Amino acid sequence: MKRTFTPSPVFPGLGAFVATCLLLWFLPLLGNAWLWASAVLIALGAVRPRWRALAWPLALGALCGACLALALHLLADHFQLRYAWLYSSAALPGYLKMANLWGGDEGTVLLLATFCMAIAAGQARQAGWAGRCGALVAAWYAATAAWLGPFSATPADWLAAQPNQGMNAHLQTFWMAFHAPLVLAAYAWALAPAGAALDALGGGGEAYGAVALRYGRRAWLVLSAGIGAGMAWAMEDFTFGQLWHWDPVQTSAFVVWALLGAVLHGARRWRPDGANRRLLPWLSLLAAAMACGAMAVTRSTVLASSHRYIGTTSWLAHLGLAAVLLALAGWATLRARRGAGRKARSDWTLDVAIYLFAGSALLALGALLQAHLYEWLGLERPGDLKPFFETLTAWATTDEMNGLRRAFDQWDVDGYGLVRWLLPLLGLLGLIGGYSFLRRSGWPRLALAASLAMAVAMLLVGWHGGWLSAGYSGQGMLSQNVVVVLPWLDAALLGGAFLLASCAFWCVLALWRSRRLGNLRYSGGVALIHGGAVVALVGGLAATALNTYLQVTIPPGASFEQWQALANGMQLRVLPDSTRADRAGYHSVARVELRDGGRQLEGHALFQDSRGNPPAYQGPVRQLCEILDYHYARFASDRGYVLHPFIIRGWLGDLQVWVPASPRLMGQKGEAIESLVVIRRYPLLSFVWTGLACMLLGALLLPGAGTSRKRVHTASQARPEGLSQS
Repeated sequence: MKRTFTPSPVFPGLGAFVATCLLLWFLPLLGNAWLWASAVLIALGAVRPRWRALAWPLALGALCGACLALALHLLADHFQLRYAWLYSSAALPGYLKMANLWGGDEGTVLLLATFCMAIAAGQARQAGWAGRCGALVAAWYAATAAWLGPFSATPADWLAAQPNQGMNAHLQTFWMAFHAPLVLAAYAWALAPAGAALDALGGGGEAYGAVALRYGRRAWLVLSAGIGAGMAWAMEDFTFGQLWHWDPVQTSAFVVWALLGAVLHGARRWRPDGANRRLLPWLSLLAAAMACGAMAVTRSTVLASSHRYIGTTSWLAHLGLAAVLLALAGWATLRARRGAGRKARSDWTLDVAIYLFAGSALLALGALLQAHLYEWLGLERPGDLKPFFETLTAWATTDEMNGLRRAFDQWDVDGYGLVRWLLPLLGLLGLIGGYSFLRRSGWPRLALAASLAMAVAMLLVGWHGGWLSAGYSGQGMLSQNVVVVLPWLDAALLGGAFLLASCAFWCVLALWRSRRLGNLRYSGGVALIHGGAVVALVGGLAATALNTYLQVTIPPGASFEQWQALANGMQLRVLPDSTRADRAGYHSVARVELRDGGRQLEGHALFQDSRGNPPAYQGPVRQLCEILDYHYARFASDRGYVLHPFIIRGWLGDLQVWVPASPRLMGQKGEAIESLVVIRRYPLLSFVWTGLACMLLGALLLPGAGTSRKRVHTASQARPEGLSQS
């Protein structure tokens, strides 16, 4: 019998990858047209399913080749490409040159298109929207990348003026290599279930549950890791200054994260005729649309933001795709309204968890939309949202005053108001979650009694205060808008502790009753996710509410060798220094030495890059505002200046030493002026990283979506589907 050979899609894809890489290395100016062709090829495969086996591997290979070619041009310092001229420089270390692939708008959209196409290629055999929606999203972003022009030539007058513009100083950090690509990959996975969700809304799409579970888990896991990397980065950048401040970009990422959490609490139980058969697909589509919306917010200049990825033109493409996804969701819902079907039995505790996560997402989305509306209407921001403004006006020059007023009048998300609405939902999540785990342990009456007792305790703590309220000393940076709700933060922490204890009890009991170590993968994963979330919450709230700062003023003419006395017997001195460039291309100009008992620690602070000195010294009051208030830091900063603190990390807290520029340290001549050092303490910050690590480990431990129908031994030996997505 004669054998026939069917070519594998790997071969055309690999061939397209190599050919594209070589073509765009030698003829980079063809790159934008090549991206247009790739977008057309993807769209043709979406419209003609029989072409997918060839068209999509070719397009995926072309996109991967374009990404690699652009990265190689960055590594080779080919500044004749506008993208390399705008975002890179010859002095950067290699890993930061590579990281500039996602350092600018054009490269970011190209990478997002590649991620989306890689996922869509795995859905090629699916029928309906499930098979073509992801590819259409990839085509949209490939076309957007081509429109932005990552392979355009640098104008001759730009090259004549300077060899390159260089990388933004705030992006020259180790975290740049991880934070942005993790978030991009998470958004691509959040977009992946959109097609299956449209089919489910239209009355079909039985595969939605498995698809939402598989891609939702990946998106939630990677987005959690990306947010964690972003928080670590924020603690080292004076334009952020804290773990979380409801920056517009942070808020939009939280919306996606919370929507994914809502979907994951119900995806395993989803059936076409079951409970939440419309709600969960809608939440998946909202998460997909908000992934696009988050990219639009990141690229928009409408709201004030500490993120540097602003000022370019792709926000309209992201917003347009979000609108298309929501319009398709509405169309599918209206089209299938006649077939109501029957509702299967539902687990009310997990339904409540879905509603609470979705409610949290909608509250954050509402705060984001409110900020955009107020900025559009030109409403004045209230004084309590402009800390340090009155102090700064007393020191501002006439020329500076207008710019300072514009910077503080620009709206961002009202985080204080948002927190007041989120706190009750957070407390309810802990309470309902604790009850759910105790009930599944086999004692429903005990679960009910313990939950009622905990509800009473939470109300009492919310009225009288608890650990955070008692520990608050007023010596740190905390708005009075937050101080007044500290008792309710304590109540939310108490609910979290109830959830942690109940989940740990359920996990141990499940292992004991099943006598199967293999059950640890499921019950241990669930316990690590919930317990880690509580631990991270404790650390985040403690570091935010109980932070303290101390300003040390060094008198003019003081010797560099002189030690400055601090609290608790500690001593500090700051000496000028000039070291070789670190891994991010910076040179430190200050050496910090600390004495604590018989122990002496030293490190470096005030890092600058090779483009010149930091802005001129303007006195200790302004510099204290620059370090403590990210609003003013955004105004005073520029793309070539960044402060990095000397950080001493510990299990019980972190200590940071911030050293702003001064004539004394910079060796500048002129009148002798006192200089400033600011010391900040963040208690229990290690809990944040420990909790996040537990959450990520738990998500990795959980069985995959392909094993979702197998029986799992729980503590009560009952039907497992009810808890499998917590």
